[in-house]
Amino acid sequence: MWHTGDQPNGPEPMSSLRERQKSNRRRNIIQAARDQFSMYGFDATTIEMIAERAEVSSVTIYNYYGTKTGLLLALVAESDTLLTERIDAILADPPDDIVEAFALFAATIRDHALSFLTKPVWRQTIAASIIEGNSHFGRAYARLDRELARQLSQIFVKLQRRGHLTPDTNVDVLGESLFQLQNARFIQFISIDDLKSETVDRYMREDIAAILSASRVPAKT
Repeated sequence: MWHTGDQPNGPEPMSSLRERQKSNRRRNIIQAARDQFSMYGFDATTIEMIAERAEVSSVTIYNYYGTKTGLLLALVAESDTLLTERIDAILADPPDDIVEAFALFAATIRDHALSFLTKPVWRQTIAASIIEGNSHFGRAYARLDRELARQLSQIFVKLQRRGHLTPDTNVDVLGESLFQLQNARFIQFISIDDLKSETVDRYMREDIAAILSASRVPAKT
């Protein structure tokens, strides 16, 4: 007998089933796009190739993402959670030295980027983020940048609380400024296929060391 408060074991509501199926289709499309872009490159990959691998129709992909560029930006946005979780791990206990903290932050972004897509595809991604900056997926890409800059600022907040940055340091401005420096070096990194992450790490350490040394004005005698 079914008593009051018991729940019948009926079929899953149709609305929930449709949403789950839609989510699974999107996941399959994103993974198929990542595989095809990495294997064949952005230009050589077609929506039809992605659709075949994802076992959906081309129309479905166009309905979800609009263009191949929109799909590329959605793919990058899909990695947001993974990257921000890795940065959160640094935020939990960052190195005390600002150079080391900044270098670790930047290296984490580079390592994550190359574990997700190839350099040529990242070049397409950067171009797409500018060309489609006002699109839904372009705005999602910009939100990731803002979140990463915020996380870098929070790392500097911890250093400031430990006494490793002066109390009057504007950590929000510092975080945004150094994030833009990281962005510039990241673009340099993905623009040159033979450029090693270790070389970019050295460049960035030299960058921030030069900035810090320029702020140290000798005392007047």
